[in-house]
Amino acid sequence: GLVLMMLIAPILSILPGKSQKQIMAVRRAAMARGISVELTTIEDPNPDQDKYRTSTGRALPPKLQVAAYKGLSRMSSSNGALEAFQVQRTADQDPSSPDAFHSITDASLPEACRTFLAQYASALPTTVQQIIWDGRQLNVYWVEQPDHQMGEKIFTFIEEGLQCLAEFSSISKTD
Repeated sequence: GLVLMMLIAPILSILPGKSQKQIMAVRRAAMARGISVELTTIEDPNPDQDKYRTSTGRALPPKLQVAAYKGLSRMSSSNGALEAFQVQRTADQDPSSPDAFHSITDASLPEACRTFLAQYASALPTTVQQIIWDGRQLNVYWVEQPDHQMGEKIFTFIEEGLQCLAEFSSISKTD
């Protein structure tokens, strides 16, 4: 009996748990809607935490493991598209505030970008850390949760965001 338990225990330990299965279901739902998912790391927006110190007190790089949910614009690359932007969640800020996200590049956010974020980003889960638009792809960097409703909010943000960005692009072309 003991030998059998020693053989089965390692196998059971590598099987996915309930929350891992729920996260996989959220990823499958995203991919079914044409949103790609990639595991990556970003600079932690809150780097001054004890988790970035070893037991001896040595500092560790403040890297946060996230999933990048990426929606690709179906429009051809155009000069009228909203300028590229990179924003990060602002710590201690009301998530529904227009200032819930701030630019992480040297460039300030264009007014059209601020309007877009104020309209669409307030519904995002607070575990969304960054949003990046490169003119072709809208990326949401999220500390994944085993919650399909949170996933739906991200999918909706990406789909409506791409549609809004496409409309902005067509409006700016007619000007």
